[in-house]
Amino acid sequence: MEKLNLQELRQMVSEHFTGSLLESPELLDEKSILKNKHPFKAVFMFGPAGAGKGYILKNVLTGPNGSGTRSLLADFTTANPDERIEEVFPIFGVSTKFVNSAETSDAVDLDMLQQKARLILQNASRAHTANLLSIANPMIFDTTGESVGKMVGRIKQLAKLGYEVAVMIVNVPTQASVERDAQRDRTVGAERTAQISQQFQQEVVALKKYHTSLAGVAGVTMLVDEPFNNIFDLSTGELLKKPTAVTPDMLPDELNPEKNPEAAAHEKAKMDQANQRLQDWVSSPVSNPVGTALLSGMRTLVKASGGKLGQNMNDLVIAMANDKFSSIPEVAQGAKVLSDLGGVTMTMKKKKGGGTKMAAAPGGEQPGIQRAVRGKKNTGADTIRGLTNESLDYSDILEMIRREIK
Repeated sequence: MEKLNLQELRQMVSEHFTGSLLESPELLDEKSILKNKHPFKAVFMFGPAGAGKGYILKNVLTGPNGSGTRSLLADFTTANPDERIEEVFPIFGVSTKFVNSAETSDAVDLDMLQQKARLILQNASRAHTANLLSIANPMIFDTTGESVGKMVGRIKQLAKLGYEVAVMIVNVPTQASVERDAQRDRTVGAERTAQISQQFQQEVVALKKYHTSLAGVAGVTMLVDEPFNNIFDLSTGELLKKPTAVTPDMLPDELNPEKNPEAAAHEKAKMDQANQRLQDWVSSPVSNPVGTALLSGMRTLVKASGGKLGQNMNDLVIAMANDKFSSIPEVAQGAKVLSDLGGVTMTMKKKKGGGTKMAAAPGGEQPGIQRAVRGKKNTGADTIRGLTNESLDYSDILEMIRREIK
């Protein structure tokens, strides 16, 4: 096969996604924080390949007893970097069927190219996700989730950033997972799919590590008490025949309808439970103290600035350089909360004519993030930053969020 230059691929991917993934906050296709229906809300959907995660998100989680015609999560944005593979790989002539065993030189080259290109896409997607989190966008993280420790860490960090998190776990037998992966345009191969599924069966299903690890964690809601086995047509109770058939020989006795006639009803009860909990969770306002303070500050700032500031949590720091905004309690509290997260150092400064105000300090390093204030810069009154005399580096706030979700 033709040798492909990874540096050229990196540049091409970067150029391809500059408009859609690496936007500045002003260019994001964002909803006003005043109209955001579900700010600081995130859902993690875990399940092996072929578990039907995407279908359930769009067509099954519609309300108690499937009463709704619209997904409860229709206003959420899905973060799944692997979906970009199907869009981007063909543009550069890269196969979407991942190499499992690199036994020839061509296979070695393809394997290296696929993995490097996938990493580039993941990094670009992470940057985009950081942008969305900085505007409190409601998110769905759709992933296999077999690495429980890593995912639990991400969930806890999102809660630290002010988000409330709901967790849904979906499962199918390993054989069904392998068969369904083979039918896709984008495949990871039978060997890798089986490894992921087997680890998932042990860590997530048998040991229920998400349930035990997240028990008692503030701001986290488990949508099901046990993993939901997506093996039945919930309307008929019969084993699924599509996209590939689930057969009794794939199932343990407790899920085999030939040996346990109540198996389908038990799984339907789990989905009913998930729908009820999700509806309650979606319809409730954020109660995470960090998220509440940031949201209040952002919305108050939008109104006080006539819409020029407040759509992004970084604006809370920018506002501290302006007496008009720094004196507003909700804005000052939001900026302090962001400071406590490591975004920027806040100090008390004397005001002209007496008194004090909270302001962004122009120095000092925060753990894991460079200082946010970069010095004086006149950016013009027509820009967001033109409202202040301080030029703040937006990338610093994004870096803080990227670190938390990495």
